[in-house]
Amino acid sequence: MDGTEIRQRYDALQSLRKTFDNTLQEIERYCVPHRGEFYRPMQSENEVEWKRRNIYDSTAPVSCNLLASQMHGNLIPPSAPWFNLRFRDEDMNEDSAAKEWLESTQDRERQGLLESDFHNEASEVFLDLVSYGTSVIMMEPKSETEWEGIDFTAIPMVDCYFEMKADGTPHRVYRRLRYTKLQLADRFKDLPSEYTEDMSASDVDEKYIVVFCVYYEDDNKDADTTGVLAPDMRPVAYKYIMHKDGHELETGGYYEFPAMVVRWQKVAGSRWGYSPALVALSDILQLNEVVALTSEARAIAIAPPQKTTSRGVIGDLDLRPFGLTLVEEMDDVGPMLLGSDFVQADAEIERLQASIRSTMFVDKLELKESPAMTATEVNVRYERMLRLMAPTLGRLQNDFLNPVIENMFKIMNRMGQFDELPESAAGKEMDIEYIGPLPRAQKGEIAQSMEMWLGGIAQMAEIFPQAMDIPDLDQYVRTQADMRGVPAKVMKTEDEVEQVRAERAEQEQQMQEAQNIQMGGEAMKAAGEGAQAAQAAGLEAVQ
Repeated sequence: MDGTEIRQRYDALQSLRKTFDNTLQEIERYCVPHRGEFYRPMQSENEVEWKRRNIYDSTAPVSCNLLASQMHGNLIPPSAPWFNLRFRDEDMNEDSAAKEWLESTQDRERQGLLESDFHNEASEVFLDLVSYGTSVIMMEPKSETEWEGIDFTAIPMVDCYFEMKADGTPHRVYRRLRYTKLQLADRFKDLPSEYTEDMSASDVDEKYIVVFCVYYEDDNKDADTTGVLAPDMRPVAYKYIMHKDGHELETGGYYEFPAMVVRWQKVAGSRWGYSPALVALSDILQLNEVVALTSEARAIAIAPPQKTTSRGVIGDLDLRPFGLTLVEEMDDVGPMLLGSDFVQADAEIERLQASIRSTMFVDKLELKESPAMTATEVNVRYERMLRLMAPTLGRLQNDFLNPVIENMFKIMNRMGQFDELPESAAGKEMDIEYIGPLPRAQKGEIAQSMEMWLGGIAQMAEIFPQAMDIPDLDQYVRTQADMRGVPAKVMKTEDEVEQVRAERAEQEQQMQEAQNIQMGGEAMKAAGEGAQAAQAAGLEAVQ
């Protein structure tokens, strides 16, 4: 792709989204203010609208932030491990050398994500998902030659466009950037003279549009990405161009496609996703209108307009505190009381607020205010709430988290950040296992069913002891630990368990032998004492 084609395709995509931009603009205005104006060029600081007087109720923005924070904290908590790597071949997960390499690898990859700005940018991704329904994030290595970490960048929806493959994965991603002349000179080397000359103070805030495009390079699709490649030989290419004339500012390449396009849920026939905020948008607009009217009516009720006769007032009405107004007659001036029904208005406001909170899952996120709640009830409510996120969780894993973990692994492996792979693990496929609170909650129902099943068998065994022959208790305990997210390092391996049981059996056998010897000695002693007693008794009888 050359600069002219990139510009043409970008303009076409921008034009195609104009209709949807109307809806996105309303979501931005009422749900996530200050995340980018869709109908302002924003080429000057003066175009930024800092005051948003059109928001009369904060239910929608607060609910969006709460849902995004809950999704972030329960799916990829920054303070706890949220994924593991496992070999697809279960036997390999018990191989000591392979297991040690796997644990070392996943720990280093987790640390690499923690040291990056992943969680900062992921919070922006979740906020865009619950509001706009679509989010795009980029991941790029800081260095091409040695490991210096990864840069993550959540692209604002107002500046982002993309094209998809037939399988639903991104094929080309475009981003609009705005640079001043100073920023252009600092960022790029190959600049036309019109952007480097006459850098006067008058255009200190004037911004120019640059389009960034990342796309698959079909000629290099079969390139071997395990080794070092020149930028123009890599399977993914990128270009920065001036939107004004298509002039190419910078070109380069990536080993893996660096952009992830994430949707909350897909819309049939469209590349864009839809979100809880989009579902609740009609209620959000109506709520703001009702609150605005109610606020105006309350202001009138607090300071009602005055009524008087045409000649009742001498001069002007003085509505200040302790103001004095001269009238012809004492009854010539009085408040004009209106019949506003605030009870009905408040009921409608509460109904709309409840509807928005329900659509945003806030009623599931917040626990009921009751001192009688037990810890079990809290856990059950929490797990039910998280299971409602199952459809979105699967999409997030496929479109966002899997590519992040896989690309991170490839980049770190290419730069020699992992130990040498054991021979026994060569060629073995690996899977990603998510262990955050949200994936665990979705396994909670199975864990609870297993607990109820084993409890029922235990009760039955009091009458029919043979019922305990059915459950495999070793496998039960390990499966329960896996469902509950118990770290593998706190459990003994099968070999260690066998060793402990063998030692216990040996100790029990030694104790049994010692007990038998003791019992035998006591029996012999008793027999000897009996013989002596009988002999003494017999002698006495003879005498």
